[in-house]
Amino acid sequence: MQISRWVAKVFGDGSDVPEFRRAQYSELSRQVPLMYAIIIINMVMLALTYVGKAPAILSIWLPAVFVAVCLVRALRMAYGRHHVPSDEAMGRALRTVVVLACVLGFAVSTWSLALFSYGDVFTQGQNIFFTAITIITVMTCLRPLHQVAPALFILVIVPTAVFLALQDNNVFPAVAINMVLAIGGMILVMQRSHSDFRDRIYKQIELDSQRTQLESLNGAISLLANQDSLTGLANRRSFLNALDQRIADFKGDGKTAGFAVGILDLDGFKPVNDVFGHVVGDRLLQEVARRLPASLPPETLVARLGGDEFALILPPAGVEELQEICRRALAALAHPFTFPEGSVTISATCGIACFPCAAETGCELFEKADFALCYSKQHDRGSVTVFSELHEAGIKKAAAVAQRLRSVVVEQAFHLDYQPIVDRNGMPLGFEALARWRDPVLGDVRPDVFIRVAEQAGLIGKITVPLFRSALRAARSWPDDLRLSFNLSAFDVCSETTMTAILAEIDAANFPPQRLMFEITESAIMQDFSRAVDALSLLRSKGAMVALDDFGTGYSSLSYMRRLPIDRIKVDRSFILDLENEATARDIVRAISSMCQSLGLECIVEGVETHAQLHFLATSGCTGYQGYFFSRPMPQAAIAGYLGEQEQLRKTA
Repeated sequence: MQISRWVAKVFGDGSDVPEFRRAQYSELSRQVPLMYAIIIINMVMLALTYVGKAPAILSIWLPAVFVAVCLVRALRMAYGRHHVPSDEAMGRALRTVVVLACVLGFAVSTWSLALFSYGDVFTQGQNIFFTAITIITVMTCLRPLHQVAPALFILVIVPTAVFLALQDNNVFPAVAINMVLAIGGMILVMQRSHSDFRDRIYKQIELDSQRTQLESLNGAISLLANQDSLTGLANRRSFLNALDQRIADFKGDGKTAGFAVGILDLDGFKPVNDVFGHVVGDRLLQEVARRLPASLPPETLVARLGGDEFALILPPAGVEELQEICRRALAALAHPFTFPEGSVTISATCGIACFPCAAETGCELFEKADFALCYSKQHDRGSVTVFSELHEAGIKKAAAVAQRLRSVVVEQAFHLDYQPIVDRNGMPLGFEALARWRDPVLGDVRPDVFIRVAEQAGLIGKITVPLFRSALRAARSWPDDLRLSFNLSAFDVCSETTMTAILAEIDAANFPPQRLMFEITESAIMQDFSRAVDALSLLRSKGAMVALDDFGTGYSSLSYMRRLPIDRIKVDRSFILDLENEATARDIVRAISSMCQSLGLECIVEGVETHAQLHFLATSGCTGYQGYFFSRPMPQAAIAGYLGEQEQLRKTA
C-alpha cells in the first residue's frame, strides 16, 4: 500500500485544479520549443558522428524522423503560447507531453544504444554524453510535469546504466554508476523544485481567489454606497458624484454639452403611508422608480434622494423641451397605482435648473433646482418650473429676508394685528392674531414671505414664541368670552422645543387654555402626521382647541381627518370667491358644512366680503365667519373701540 501511494504521489500529474493546469501549460509553452531545439541539435550531432559507420537507417533516416517529430511538436507548443486552449484541451495537451516525453525518450535512448556498437571509444563516449545531456534537458524543461523525471529515469537511465555495466570496458560501469547517482540526485532536486512551483501556483490561486472575493465585496459595498436599497435607483451620493463628474467633464474638455438638473417631489405620498401603511408606501416608491425612467429619455440619470423626492440629470435641451419631457414624466405618475390594499393616485411637482446658465457648481445647481421645485409647489403644485432670473431675484430677496431675521429683535421688529371671527349676527367670537413686519431696510414684508423664509432658515421658533407671548398679553384685556386664535407652522408643531415653550408661556401668562384656538394648515400636518397629531393632542389635553386652517387646499381626506384632534375647520377663501355665480362652489360649501355638523366641528369660513355670501353661508349652516365684510385686521389699540361699536349694535338690534 505504501509503495502504491508513493507511485501515485510521484507519477500523479496534480492537474485536477484548472488554475494549476494553466500554469503548467504556460510554463511548458515557453520551455518545450527550447527543449526540442536542444534535442534536435544533439541528435544531428550524434547522427553525423555515425554517418558512414552505421547503417543509413540508424544514422540518417531514423534521426530524420525524430527531428521531424520534434519540429512539429515544437511548432505546436510555440503556437499554443498565443492561442490559449480550453481547460479540457490543456489537460489533453499536458498528458500528450508526458506520453511523448516517455515514448520519445525511450525511442531516442534505444536509437542511441543501437548506434553504440558501431563506434570507437570516442564516439561511444559522445553517445553516452548525448543520452545524459538529452535526458537532463528533457527533465529540466519539463520540470512543471514532475512525473516525467522519474518516468525517464526508469525508462532511459536505468536501462542505459544496465547496458553500460555489461560492457567489457571497465570505464563504462563506472560511468553507469555515476550517471545513475548524478541524475537520481537531480531528480530529487527537481522534485523539490516542482513542489516549490506547485506551492507558488497554489498560493497564487489562493491570492487570486481572495482578490476576487475582495473585488466582489468592494463591488457589493460600492453598490450599497451608490444605490438606493428600496428602489434600485442611484442614491443621493451617487447622484451628487455624477453631477460633479458631468461638470468636471464640461470644464475639462469644453466639448461636453450642457445639461439640466431636475428635482421631483411626490404630492400626496404621506397620506398614502398614513392610510395604507408603510408597506404600500414602499411599493408605491418602487413603482414610481419603475415608471420614471421609462417615461424619460434613455440617457437621463434618475436617482432617489430620500423619502418621496427624486432627482434627474437630463440631457441638453431647450427650456420648453425640458418642461415637456418632465410633464410627460409627471403624467406617467398621475395614472392610478393599483395594489391589493386599494388604488392610489398621486401627483408630482418638478423644479429644473440648467447648467451652466443657472449655476456653475453642483451645489448651486442643486439648490436652484430645489428652489424652482419649492416655487412650483407654492404657486402651481403638480407643474414643472425651470429656474429663471425671476427666481434668482426671489433667492436674493429670501436671502436678504433671512439675513435681517437673524439680526432683528422679534419683540421690537414685529407686531400683531387682530382680525375678528364673528357669528352670523356679526358678534365677535374671538380674534385671530396675524404677524406683521415692517423692516427699516426691507420695508413691509408680507407674512407668507417671512414665514416661509423663517421656516427654511430654521428661525420660525425664534418668531413664534415671542409673538405668542405678545398675543397672550393682548388677549388678557379682552372679555372672557372671546378666544385668541394663533397660527402654528409645521416646524412649530414638529418642534418639541417650540411646543414646550408655548405650553410654558400659557402657564406663565395664567391665561385660560379654554380661550385658546391654535390654527394649523393641512399641509403642515402632513409634514409629519404622527408627530403633528401628538403635538395637537397635547394642546387639547391642556384645554386648548385646535382648528384646521385653509381647509380644502391641502390633502383633504376623511380617512385621516377622523384621526385628527381638531375642534374647528376653517374653509379657505378660495371656495367662496365665485360663490354667488357658481353652483359647484355652493355645493362644495354645503358639503363641507354638512360634514362639520356630522363630525361635531365648528365651521368657520374665511374671506367673506359681501352680504350675499354671508346670507348663503348662514343658510348653509356655517357657524362662524371672517373677512373684510366684518372687519379688516386691526392693532391691539383699536380692539376696545371695535368691541364697543359691536356692543352698541347688539343693543340697538
